[in-house]
Amino acid sequence: MIAFRYATFLLSLSLLEPLQAVQVLGTTGNTTAPPDDPGFANVGSLNGASAVYLGNRWVLTASHVGPGTVTFGGAPYAGIGPVTQLSNQSTPGMTLNTDLILFQIGADPGLPALSIASAAPVLGDDVVMIGNGVNRGSTRSYFTVVQGPGNGDDIWTSVGGPGPGVVTVFLPYSGNAVRWGTNDVEGINLDVNSGSGTVRSFGTIYNDDLAGRPNEAQGVLGDSGSAVFHKVGANWELSGMTHAVGTLSGFDNIPGGSSSAVVNNSITVMADLSFYRTQILAVIPEPGSASLAAVAALGLLRRRRA
Repeated sequence: MIAFRYATFLLSLSLLEPLQAVQVLGTTGNTTAPPDDPGFANVGSLNGASAVYLGNRWVLTASHVGPGTVTFGGAPYAGIGPVTQLSNQSTPGMTLNTDLILFQIGADPGLPALSIASAAPVLGDDVVMIGNGVNRGSTRSYFTVVQGPGNGDDIWTSVGGPGPGVVTVFLPYSGNAVRWGTNDVEGINLDVNSGSGTVRSFGTIYNDDLAGRPNEAQGVLGDSGSAVFHKVGANWELSGMTHAVGTLSGFDNIPGGSSSAVVNNSITVMADLSFYRTQILAVIPEPGSASLAAVAALGLLRRRRA
């Protein structure tokens, strides 16, 4: 079954589009940290989208979001200095640069440093998605669809409830919020270019499974640059950064907008940060490495004073 989902996922890549929050199936809440918090406060808003605080005043986001002033916990932090765009390390078939950038903010937000995953996720891994994006309506809407031969020409007609041939849609609602949800990995080793450079990626599928996964998440407008966490043993790692969405259904002209509304079999695509980890750590040392460096520097300072 997973192999079939993976094959379908590959066929859907041409339908992807970049994002500019996580919508959660079972609730319009989840706007505070979950009980087992992977790093909720480290996700902020930036240019109408999302960004992740990595540590030492460094921030990660999508290149198509761009640098600027990031808001964490309601407080703004201005971006300063040069922007580092990550590359695809001259990998054949990929663009030179990728849709990920790093930049520093001018003040320390007092947040912990995150651990970047050293290995790619595998099919079936559970992930927690945290992002700042458009809210959704509190109830489902229902439509019949007549699909046209071209792009953007599907005809949607609102109906009163579910039934044969009826498509269920969660329409967007006003406002944005940082929100968390969960899903599992159903596509790996994907090289995806939604217009801002190829990104080594993995992805999830939204199955509208309220009984099995009440916090099932799907990326929407505002989620680009947001965080995807996976727990390894007792420790949370930052495994991904959301950068695109699409749908396996082939629908277009979706009411509420293709990147803001959620239909069954929608997909979220995340950068596999293990592929870019060496580049990231060249700019931002791991928390342990940074601490050791500080201790070493203190010892050197003491020796010089002596």
